[in-house]
Amino acid sequence: MAAVSEAAHRLCVVGPEEDVGALRRTVARLAAGQSGLRPGTAELVATELGTNLVRHAHPGGYVLVRKAGDGIELISVDRGPGMPAGALAPAAAAAPPTRGRGLNAGLSVVRRQAAEFDCYSSRRGTVVYARLGSGDAAPADGWRFGAVNVPLGGDGESGDAWAVAPGRRPAAMVVDGLGHGPAAAAAARAAVTVFGRDPAADPDTLVKRAHEAMRGTRGGVLGTCLIDPERGELTYTAVGNITGRVLTAGRSVHLLDRPGTLGTHLPPPTTRSQHCPWEPGSVLVLASDGIRSGWHLDEHPRLLEHHPAVVAAVLHRDHCRSTDDATVLVVRADGTA
Repeated sequence: MAAVSEAAHRLCVVGPEEDVGALRRTVARLAAGQSGLRPGTAELVATELGTNLVRHAHPGGYVLVRKAGDGIELISVDRGPGMPAGALAPAAAAAPPTRGRGLNAGLSVVRRQAAEFDCYSSRRGTVVYARLGSGDAAPADGWRFGAVNVPLGGDGESGDAWAVAPGRRPAAMVVDGLGHGPAAAAAARAAVTVFGRDPAADPDTLVKRAHEAMRGTRGGVLGTCLIDPERGELTYTAVGNITGRVLTAGRSVHLLDRPGTLGTHLPPPTTRSQHCPWEPGSVLVLASDGIRSGWHLDEHPRLLEHHPAVVAAVLHRDHCRSTDDATVLVVRADGTA
């Protein structure tokens, strides 16, 4: 299957009531011209998510928004106090789609409108994921993946990028252009283009090709892997500070990088592939250095059972740095959520 790479998110802060209107207008602009959206649907979902943040989250939160395929993706994020048990009723028993009736009604409206929906809540806060559009929400070749990519300041071009190529032997990559802004974004796009041409290439080979492609840019750092489920193995190569982990049944295997940068010197940096087990139920997490490397999921029981975009949003919320672009990519074989 062809490689998939999506645009960066825009972070829309929601605190006072007037922020809901600003969020709705932002979503309306992004939704304009998206062929998979019915008129007014994206604005309705944005209003419900924003209103829930104003009324039920303390102190408010934010919504991540980006175009996705022929539709739009919205991820509502807050830092507490979490939803009470039973706040999200089963679909068959959900309340009618009437606004202003509290958390249950609001999220039921969102779920009805979404092609893909998920929600995770703990005492640390709540994440609600909704993808709107006509595209098939089924896993791509048996794989699910999701990412959060937020530029410095929450808007504009991100110097980070990610890409995934599902298939029998899926491949994934996160790249971080040096610095931030348009020049860093150009460096990241050069690497994504190389990945898209031959994502099934050996990771060492892909890194060398990316180095050549990035020589006309300011350069950057990159981590890429190839998963072979039949052999039960993941092969990983990274140059620079991209954090990678494989999580399986409570265990965490750290993926190692080599020091250096791509595209900044004539000879390519020295690389060394790492091989680690890929067992049923494994989850891959790759993150740029806009995410603090010491993250863990100890306070988030059963989080990995949720949509990868929800996992990425929780990690971004709890561990992002405010001084850089920040990206988290999560990949797993389908079978849960």
